[in-house]
Amino acid sequence: MPDGADKGGGPSRARGRLFSSDRLIPVVIASALFMDLMDTASLALALPTIARDFAISTTDLRIALTVYAMTVAVIVPASAWVAGRFGARRVFVCAMIVFVTGSILCGLSDNLEQMVAARVLQGMGGAMMTPVGRAIMVGSIDRSSMVKAMAWFTMPAILAPMLGPPLAGVLIETASWRWIFFINLPVGLLGIVAILRFVPSVAPEPRRNFDLLGFVLCAGSVLAILGVLESGLLSGHSLPVRIAGVLGAVTLVVVYVRQALRSHHPLIDLRVLRHRTLGLNLASGGLQRVGIGAITIMLPMQLQVALGFSPLAASQVPAAGAIGSLFSRFACPPVLRLIGFKPTMVASALVLGALTLVPIAFRSETPLVVMSVFMIGFAVVRASFFMSGNSLSYADVEGAEIGHASVLFSITQQVTLGLGYTLGGALIAGAGGAREIGSYAVGYGAMAFVSIVAALIVMRLPRNVGEDMRREASA
Repeated sequence: MPDGADKGGGPSRARGRLFSSDRLIPVVIASALFMDLMDTASLALALPTIARDFAISTTDLRIALTVYAMTVAVIVPASAWVAGRFGARRVFVCAMIVFVTGSILCGLSDNLEQMVAARVLQGMGGAMMTPVGRAIMVGSIDRSSMVKAMAWFTMPAILAPMLGPPLAGVLIETASWRWIFFINLPVGLLGIVAILRFVPSVAPEPRRNFDLLGFVLCAGSVLAILGVLESGLLSGHSLPVRIAGVLGAVTLVVVYVRQALRSHHPLIDLRVLRHRTLGLNLASGGLQRVGIGAITIMLPMQLQVALGFSPLAASQVPAAGAIGSLFSRFACPPVLRLIGFKPTMVASALVLGALTLVPIAFRSETPLVVMSVFMIGFAVVRASFFMSGNSLSYADVEGAEIGHASVLFSITQQVTLGLGYTLGGALIAGAGGAREIGSYAVGYGAMAFVSIVAALIVMRLPRNVGEDMRREASA
């Protein structure tokens, strides 16, 4: 079917109907996000088991998560240009195919090197899936319906962390960790069929030049920053080399920013950051994602390596957190309507800072049900923060700026998640190792501080930000 054709006329845009476009398009597009998050949740739980098979430490295997985030962050700047050149839906489907192929190769890996290479291929697909899919959704949904659309968009993303860990635990104990990757094959095929059937296609944009210099500088900046952080600020090298490496990475970022601001047709138009809501939400949400990345690494290690729980038993805790995220889908819109975006986000960030300290008290005798109840409450608050911030980020972004904002959103997401993976593993390793229960106090304490800083950033938002969307939040 030609990319410019709209099979069946596209989904209805009638509001209020069960299968209206405001609901159907976000859910179908989010099938890609479902694979991505289910893969991450399952892999995080399986890290100790895979590390034993590969005869390496669990903290060293965090590179399997970090390299995916790095690959996505490097390639995602080209996503808007590629989608505009070849058609968003066509690019989206091809990206899903690449991601599924990488998943199969991950399942066939026999050592860390093969796993890293396969994760890079997955990242190449993920780099196009998420931002292109989000841009399709944001460009297809009325602003007045954005809060509800975001809620539907997050539904598959909520189900993935809920189903991923228990399924991974069962597969690890009854079959093999390899099946956590193979499961993406049927999910991906169903997603592709649904996208071709229900998501309207958009004709390619007029051809424009590719900003090759901007792409190289942006990719180099991301690799330099994450590379320096992943290596522990070039740990093991002499002090002059470490200083030169850090200054070189910072210089590369400055050069890229100057080039992007001066270019008439930049790969990523950084001028969209003039919208205060977008810039502040990228900063605060980025800090919270650092916490997510760190906890994604630390919690499974704590439960399995330090406390001795089996993969299946340990899977109950993150799965319970997904239940909390599901509940927030219904609880957050009425809260936004009652008190507004800014108070909701500030309160959520402060409460998250306090709750992040709770797992420090987990011990082997702590009932799993107690840990699970905690995770439900933690996830409710965390999902409320992101649902509010994600909706608010695009409040002032219009037209062609949507694509650039979406790419910036994806880069920030992957860079901060990658930073979280790196910090989570590094903090535990530096504080005594994964087997020492005291190591986790350092990690959780650092992430609690990060959440407090995020709250301070949110406080800079205008007092009545998002009032138009607030009135529609629970309509």
